[in-house]
Amino acid sequence: MLKTFRVLCVTILSLALSASASEAAPIRVGYSAIGGAMTPLWVTQEGGFFKGEGLEVEPLYIAGGSVLIQGMLGGDVQFAFGPSIPVIRASLRGSHLVLIANTANTMIFSIIVRPEIKEPPDLKGKKVGVTRLGGSTEVALDFALKKWGLQKGRDVTVLQTGGMPESVAALSSRALDAAVLSPPNNLRAIKLGMREMVDMGQLGIVYLNSPLSTTRSLIQGNRDIVLRFLRAFNRGLHRLRNDKEFSIKVLAKYTKTTDSEILNGLHQIYGVRNAGDLIPYVRLEGVEEILKSIDVKDAREAKPIDFIDNSLLKELEQSGFFRQLYR
Repeated sequence: MLKTFRVLCVTILSLALSASASEAAPIRVGYSAIGGAMTPLWVTQEGGFFKGEGLEVEPLYIAGGSVLIQGMLGGDVQFAFGPSIPVIRASLRGSHLVLIANTANTMIFSIIVRPEIKEPPDLKGKKVGVTRLGGSTEVALDFALKKWGLQKGRDVTVLQTGGMPESVAALSSRALDAAVLSPPNNLRAIKLGMREMVDMGQLGIVYLNSPLSTTRSLIQGNRDIVLRFLRAFNRGLHRLRNDKEFSIKVLAKYTKTTDSEILNGLHQIYGVRNAGDLIPYVRLEGVEEILKSIDVKDAREAKPIDFIDNSLLKELEQSGFFRQLYR
């Protein structure tokens, strides 16, 4: 009996130590921009929904989607929120990244120009800023230039700025003539006297604007953790849609914005108009649009389904989670 009691005590102590070790190493989720598109993650964190699922989550700002994905490939972060094209590019090169949710299904970008530029032909010979070459902002620019009959290199010079705030600063200082911006940075630029040439969301393109991704190995080895993460994340989405006052406070904290007009505009854009589907499945047509923008043979031959794992959300749906959440 005494021996059994000792074994039981050792087992309990081992479990306690294991739990402590787990708590000492929080799950890291990287996000790629200081912009309204990141609001679902911020609201989830500030609303305590990760903790409610027993998860210690550390959000990390890593500017630029390609840099963030390098961090996930290196094991520094377990989830990435924001990047779409870098995830697909990395997967084409053989990595085991996968898209597991998406919160907006259109391009929430604007081409913002200096006030003296009135029409698209005025961009000829001008410098246009994107956050990262090969990223979503450059793809958005490609769509616009194609629509206007302009060509990169020949008609416009494309420069990489590293981030949205840097793009706004370059516009203001005349280092750039135009830039691809998302809220709140486009709204800030307009307040500085710039003008919107086009709202990409009005072009009717189905696109993965701000997906959530992870590694296939994490899903295989710790599926329960990924499911809990998704449950928390969807509770955050629900609160973003239904609690404007709280969401605006969170936006103010993370964007360092006190302008009520901009904050209300951000909530309207991301909490109402572009809040995405109630169940944030990754749409095949959104992946297909990205594959078409990657001019390599592997992308042309790839199947959109190979970059998606909607099984986790499907499992949550079948469990009744979403019925209860949105009842």
